Amino acid sequence: MKETLILLLGQSPEAPVRWAFLGEGGILQADVAPSLADLEPLRARAGDAKVVAVLPGELAAMRVMAAPPRAASKFRAAAAFLLEDELAENLETLHVAVMRHPDGAGLALAVKKTVMDAWRDAFAAIGIAPDHMAPDFALLPLEPSRAALVCESDRLFGVFALQGFAIERPLADALAVMIADAEGVDSVIAFGDADTERVEYLDKPIEWRGGADDASMFRLYAGAAKTAGQAAFAPNLLQGAYRKRRDWRADFAPWRRAAALAAACLAAMVAGVVADGVRSARLADRLDAEALALHQTAFPDEAGAAPRAHARRVLAAGRQSAQFLPLSTHFAESLEEHDAIQVDRIRYNASRGEFSINLRFADINDLEGLKRSLAERGVETSEPGGVRRTGNVFIGELRVRAS
Repeated sequence: MKETLILLLGQSPEAPVRWAFLGEGGILQADVAPSLADLEPLRARAGDAKVVAVLPGELAAMRVMAAPPRAASKFRAAAAFLLEDELAENLETLHVAVMRHPDGAGLALAVKKTVMDAWRDAFAAIGIAPDHMAPDFALLPLEPSRAALVCESDRLFGVFALQGFAIERPLADALAVMIADAEGVDSVIAFGDADTERVEYLDKPIEWRGGADDASMFRLYAGAAKTAGQAAFAPNLLQGAYRKRRDWRADFAPWRRAAALAAACLAAMVAGVVADGVRSARLADRLDAEALALHQTAFPDEAGAAPRAHARRVLAAGRQSAQFLPLSTHFAESLEEHDAIQVDRIRYNASRGEFSINLRFADINDLEGLKRSLAERGVETSEPGGVRRTGNVFIGELRVRAS
């Protein structure tokens, strides 16, 4: 069974990190690191595990949307504007992640981009890539009619009506009573140690499910991690620009010595090639001179023109459909700007001077963006068969030709 590495992060990468490897039998190893940088010795083992990074809830905000738009791009845009309005923060400074709850509601998480950038850079520096990152309250049971609370000695965090919070005590205790009294909350799930002051509620059933010590939290978060990929799992902050990417540097590390040896051999070969290159350059100059003399003899009217340039003009004038290379270049450059689009098939019609390309994409806006990029490069586009939806993706055909 694949291990799970739970990282209970601090307010910044320089703060202590409580961590644990868990397997089928529970906690296999646990400890505290002075900072995230001190976890580098765990890199090899973490590479084979599911890594869940848990942020303090104070660094994030979570809100619910009763009826989110169906289109993913519109859902994300609506969530961003909701959080910008409620948090009074500039949208440009926020990273927004979304998830659909099984009951149809939309969950929206917001974290400052400066916070996400700091964690991304710190994890990259030690070669550990989290599979999932979420605030602590988002890893609690997410049920619309039931609140979930964790009572620690100095803070309280939880969710109610699918909205998250984390506040220092004792201010949090009064807020928790108000939350439990909120309309739509029928009962409360709570975690807290026996020697920690517990919050009590009036007229609401409360179920104490265990302690709030590190070991209990490790097991709770690992249980949530087992449902990763399912609709009921917590929102993942690693979306968009922060989504997990494969670190090829770590994969390449075992081959560095071999690569250095190969580079040394290549350098030795270059010395011999340079001499050949000098001789070849002299031969090329002589052949160019002979070609120019032949061109001037065959085309006296174009005596001052370069032979290659003259040949391109002749070919272009005789066959206007010879657009393969320019069209290929424009399409490749435009596709790089919209890497969410997948090319299934591509064909070139020489007689028409156009490409016919079968595309696959998750958001219709991706196709419109590709068409705009092509238009900016002077390329005409058309959709002969329209676009159809298959499962979670769109499939369509796009024809491109020079304007």
